Amino acid sequence: MTKRSVSLADDVAKAVEAAAKEDGVSFSAWLSGAAERQLRVRQGLRGIAAWESESGPLTAEEIAAGEALLGRLISGVSGMASRVRRRA
Repeated sequence: MTKRSVSLADDVAKAVEAAAKEDGVSFSAWLSGAAERQLRVRQGLRGIAAWESESGPLTAEEIAAGEALLGRLISGVSGMASRVRRRA
């Protein structure tokens, strides 16, 4: 594991500290998870750009289907998170 020193705005650091406490993880673990999610988003955006460069822009129907799927995935994750918290 690599250690880094980072600077955060005071309000961001306080919000991260509160979120980490709420999630039951360390400050560092919470930041690491947030960074991993952001990197996956970037990878996905690069994938979409590559696909569009070969196939053309996404259609309105494809975008709507993707948004619907995302909504279902998010609601499933939220539901799971609340179930996990209740067990603790």
